[in-house]
Amino acid sequence: MPGPPAGPPPGPPPSPPTRLPALLRANPDFRRLLCASAFSLTGDWFTLVALSGFVYRQTGSAALTAVLFAVNSLPRVALVPLIGPLTDGFDRRRLRIACDLGAVVPVFGLLAALRLGSVPLAFCCLALLSAFAAVSSPLPETVLPNLVDDRDLPAAQAALGGVYSGGLLVGAGLGGLVAAVGGASVTLLVDALSFAASALLVGRIRRPFATAVPDHRMRVRADSAELGRFVRATPPVVAYLWLTAGLRLSYGMVGLLPVYALARFHVGESGVGALYLAQGVGAVLGPFVGRRLAGGSQHRRFYVTSGGLAVFGAGYLALAQADHLALGMAAAAVGHVGVGACGILSVNGLQMASPDHIRGRVMVLAFGLAAGLQGVSALAIGPLASAFGMAAATRAFAVLALVWATVWMMRLERTLRSRA
Repeated sequence: MPGPPAGPPPGPPPSPPTRLPALLRANPDFRRLLCASAFSLTGDWFTLVALSGFVYRQTGSAALTAVLFAVNSLPRVALVPLIGPLTDGFDRRRLRIACDLGAVVPVFGLLAALRLGSVPLAFCCLALLSAFAAVSSPLPETVLPNLVDDRDLPAAQAALGGVYSGGLLVGAGLGGLVAAVGGASVTLLVDALSFAASALLVGRIRRPFATAVPDHRMRVRADSAELGRFVRATPPVVAYLWLTAGLRLSYGMVGLLPVYALARFHVGESGVGALYLAQGVGAVLGPFVGRRLAGGSQHRRFYVTSGGLAVFGAGYLALAQADHLALGMAAAAVGHVGVGACGILSVNGLQMASPDHIRGRVMVLAFGLAAGLQGVSALAIGPLASAFGMAAATRAFAVLALVWATVWMMRLERTLRSRA
């Protein structure tokens, strides 16, 4: 696993960064992007909570419940060669609005699946919803450097990462309560409304989403070749992609959270929401903790990012031992502090290492790699949980995260010593 390159030569001291509250007041376009992402992500988690309970009740299978995460991830991988050229070659604002409005269609398909009691229809609609998300999800990360000044990018990225995690916190926690009180259909209606609100907010953003006028041409082979050359020639990009791979390969164990609530803690759908809520609390804190620990040092950023992966593994090792909902919530919260730090610092590192004309493809590659490996991980965790028990499967994936982080840090140490 490659380490980072030597840092750039010292230059004039940078301007002090704007604090987040001042940035939100002064930059309405960033505020709109943040709110649009919050609405969309909250609705997504409403849907996953509703479907988790639905699939488990219909099938009684822990494996199929975990497969939901695979179905939510794998379609994004097949579209990666197309999404990158779309993101860099077409109007990014219109692309995001079209995806938000188009996603309403599979949400209503999910409502039909719940009414009919059809698990296959639910999986098909979730896969279509994932296809829209594959195009829209990388866009906020891609356009963020064009909506804020360079000095404000770390704070803006931490805030956006907090919104991603906050969508989990509010969407999963509140979604579990709404599903328990109003039923799964109500949670899906909230998701449909969230997409409409996101499209409205994105349409009101005034700053350009790209530094050059898009040429509206699809050059899949040429664009992919250019991306490959850029990645190979940019060691920080390779390093952050390795950390992303380690995080997502071990992420399948998160798909067992509903099973812990329903089968071990015996607390029903409200318990599913509670575990997701704890996961969201940790994930909200993670980006801000990671940013504070990393400071402005590139080398320290690498250590904190890989340390976050190790914390993820340690948290889920504790979850495997938990025998009560409160202990499970604490373990999930700790683990997802690590997820938030590792995931957001990786994305921020990729943003800073990528110029605008290729940033969309880099973000799509990172999101596609994350979705693909997360899907493979989710597919693997189900059979392991069925064969050896969910605790043993959780331990195996947690150990994978710890080993990956340890090996990566050892490689980083060797690289830095050789350069010294």
